[in-house]
Amino acid sequence: MRTKRANEMDLVRRCRGGSSEAWRVFVRRYSPLVYRVSYRMLRSREEAEDASQEAFLRIYRSFDSFDATRPPEPWVSRVTYNVCLKRIGKAKRDPASPTDVDDERLADTGFISPELAARGREAGEALEAAMDHISAQDRTLLNLRYKEGLSVADVSEATGISAATVKVRVFRAKAKLRQHLGDVLEGGRVKA
Repeated sequence: MRTKRANEMDLVRRCRGGSSEAWRVFVRRYSPLVYRVSYRMLRSREEAEDASQEAFLRIYRSFDSFDATRPPEPWVSRVTYNVCLKRIGKAKRDPASPTDVDDERLADTGFISPELAARGREAGEALEAAMDHISAQDRTLLNLRYKEGLSVADVSEATGISAATVKVRVFRAKAKLRQHLGDVLEGGRVKA
């Protein structure tokens, strides 16, 4: 049985060779990652969809520069991260840009009580509100590290930030989140 790593290397090799079927598989495999990174940075479904398309276009154009001996996730994340940073910079220069904060919670609450589901939604909303108090770059570092499950080294590779700086920024961002969440983490109510 082939390993996942060998399958990824073969997929990248076939994409480099111009296989449209391999490209479709690549896009299908990495679309969820690209969209999640985009959405968490840009916080808009429409912007995330546009950024995802732009990221895949850049990935397609730069396959020849990718080191096929390395895992694709950090590289795909880095391309997406850079596309989103560019969009954030443009949005800061153009304050008329739309900012639709669309919450796509698709939680299956069939096995938990409505009260527990409500508390979970409340905690999720509090966390999302707290995330607004940290920079887009720090939000991305947290998301790559904890939601995407990338190692510190992979986050470093994906963002171009040194591993030591990633650790410090993640630590500080978590401290800011704790500060803004206050007693919610301790089981209290969300402050108005």
